[in-house]
Amino acid sequence: MLDLASYFRYVESPQNESIKKVRVHIEGGSKASKLRKETGQALIEGIHLIDSWVKADQIEQITSILTTAKNLKNPEIQHLIESCIFDCESRDRAFPEMILVDESLASSLTSLINGPLLVCTIQIPRNEYSLRDTVDTLILDGVQDSGNVGTMLRTAAAAGFMRVICTTGTASIWSLKVLRAGMGAHLFLEILESVSVQDILDQTQNQLLATHLQNQSIDLYLLGERLHKPVNWVMGNEGQGVQAQFLDQSISVRIPQAKGIESLNVSSACAICLFETVRARKYA
Repeated sequence: MLDLASYFRYVESPQNESIKKVRVHIEGGSKASKLRKETGQALIEGIHLIDSWVKADQIEQITSILTTAKNLKNPEIQHLIESCIFDCESRDRAFPEMILVDESLASSLTSLINGPLLVCTIQIPRNEYSLRDTVDTLILDGVQDSGNVGTMLRTAAAAGFMRVICTTGTASIWSLKVLRAGMGAHLFLEILESVSVQDILDQTQNQLLATHLQNQSIDLYLLGERLHKPVNWVMGNEGQGVQAQFLDQSISVRIPQAKGIESLNVSSACAICLFETVRARKYA
């Protein structure tokens, strides 16, 4: 049995640079965004999310592992760390930075209220693909709520929309909150961030479909053969909806709903539209 503690170095100072960086990620906001850009790294936390990286055979993305001596005795954490060690050894790859922190620091290094402390930094993939590619794509147009963004990433992966484009103003895909809400969906998606609306309009070869509540919009369930070819579904900002630039060059689509109801949550609308696309193709 491995002596796991021997792979770690012990840190008790709150002024340690690695500790300070984890705190920035946990606190979020502009400082965390700046840190992600400077380092090219993001933070994931919790057994379930880190297990997603291990099961997806993406251990090489993990650049550091942080826990406490107490939590190192947790069988699930032991299994994850052993998997990382064996993977690095079998592939002759450098180990991630492995840190055991003093228990006094633990509560400030996680956003999870319950559960053992386990956080990892990961290398953010550099996705490069052409906006002209004719593959099913989800466009997030200024969606600001991290929970909505993460949920829509999960939906996209489940529906087979493996490419996601985020316009400027969309919540940062690699923020801790979006990663938690995405529950590992990031691992299966090719994502581009901060893309201008005009660049998308100039280059896309797919039909654009945008959710809209106006009466002249086409009923989702009447799209028929329009859904048989690769499409770009555009989901807009929670308050303002899809930008006029997109609407001018898109088929406006209305999801039928009961009278008197203002609108659906954008992540709910996304799930309905993407899986109607799946249904229309499968049962055509």
